[in-house]
Amino acid sequence: MSAGALAPALEPYRYLWPREDLTGAGWRQHASGAWERALPESRQALAADSRWPALFPSPVCLVTAADGATMVLERVVGPSIVNRFPYVLALSFCVEPLSERHYARREFTSVLESTANVAAQFLAPGPLLDRALRAIESTPERGTAQRIARSGLRTRRALTSAAPVFADAYLVYEGRLVRPGRDLDGEAIYAQPWLDVGSHRVYFLEVTAIQLRRDIAEGRSQIHWRSLPAWSPQLTTPPAEGQEKAWPAAGYQKGYTPHYAFPSPGTIAFEADEVTDGMAIKRLPAEAADQVEVDNDRARWPCFFPSSVGMITTWAADDRPNLMPCGSTTVLSRHPLVITPCVGYAAINERYAPRLTLELIRKNRAFGCGVPFISDQVIAAIKYAGNVSMQAAGDKVARAGLAVERGGPSPVLTDLPVHFDCEVLDEVRLGTHVMFLGAVKRIRVRPDVTAANPLEWCPWADVRPADG
Repeated sequence: MSAGALAPALEPYRYLWPREDLTGAGWRQHASGAWERALPESRQALAADSRWPALFPSPVCLVTAADGATMVLERVVGPSIVNRFPYVLALSFCVEPLSERHYARREFTSVLESTANVAAQFLAPGPLLDRALRAIESTPERGTAQRIARSGLRTRRALTSAAPVFADAYLVYEGRLVRPGRDLDGEAIYAQPWLDVGSHRVYFLEVTAIQLRRDIAEGRSQIHWRSLPAWSPQLTTPPAEGQEKAWPAAGYQKGYTPHYAFPSPGTIAFEADEVTDGMAIKRLPAEAADQVEVDNDRARWPCFFPSSVGMITTWAADDRPNLMPCGSTTVLSRHPLVITPCVGYAAINERYAPRLTLELIRKNRAFGCGVPFISDQVIAAIKYAGNVSMQAAGDKVARAGLAVERGGPSPVLTDLPVHFDCEVLDEVRLGTHVMFLGAVKRIRVRPDVTAANPLEWCPWADVRPADG
């Protein structure tokens, strides 16, 4: 299997973008040859086609909740871990009818709001996942409570709530709507457990327990996640201004690979508290202060959760471009299209520390989000930019080996296939991270991104024996 190739089990689930060349439908060609599209689009255009107008690589999970005998099932695109202490999962549901694709998920959200609990879970690619997805796609929203039965899949009760858990799920995140509290600086957080963002409502769920299949927890099997899309540039971009990399002094270094395997020598071990129903269980402390880990490695996420990377760009005061790869970036709303990076502000350790990008986004009220892809150059840039501050690096983007187009509201990394210019609508303080709500105002796509040369993305992970 080549470095960028999908595992055979994932082939049926791959997503290609674009499916047709970018002519019409609001796209205009820039003098440079790149395609541009302004947002937001009209209500009429949205009703005709509410698909995301460009690819941002987002994972997908299945979510369940229960209120008495009523058990509901939905599929969520773009679930994201948005805060570390407390450990918070964000799930976004459409609540405003936009089109046949984007309709209000009232049946599910009413159960979630009444019970305050949910189980986000993952099935391995194959017949069982297909049955769950078919049950969702073939059952109208008013029949949400019939979907689990229609899937024919076995369930059991979650450990911390009445939410149903698929017996064949290999990974389950149990969560409750987060309660009002204070962050490590004593500032109030989570006055309410959800946030209305355009057409969608975003729920903040504090993770109460994680279930991981026992053979995975023990290292006999692994979760394999390809966190970046694959793509083949057809055009040569102007090289970045040559500067020698200025690596930080010896100390903690964050690694990165788009071919992530959990568990593996590069990850932490899953520290289970118990084993039941063939699952290793980790329960998280009820209070955020009791969850805090100062050690850089122990402060990492306690278990695998699928996420991709947004290349967040901003301008510094001296017109230098700044770059921060952000693994907690997702899309929260369709109208307006809102992209959300979560940027650390709490001073805990070298992994979780205040970022210059935080202040630059606040000052500019704007940021860019580039879509990286699998390439040696881009992966090296992610590793470099993720470990070096702009204060130490000087021209951090050039030293990362990436070229920049100037003149826009945010730096455009021309080596990347897709760029979103975002205007900050608001920010939300979450505990250790700030969530920026960025409404997309312009999308810029390289001319060699075509239907004949699309980005290839898969929103699911593969699970296979560790020696497979």
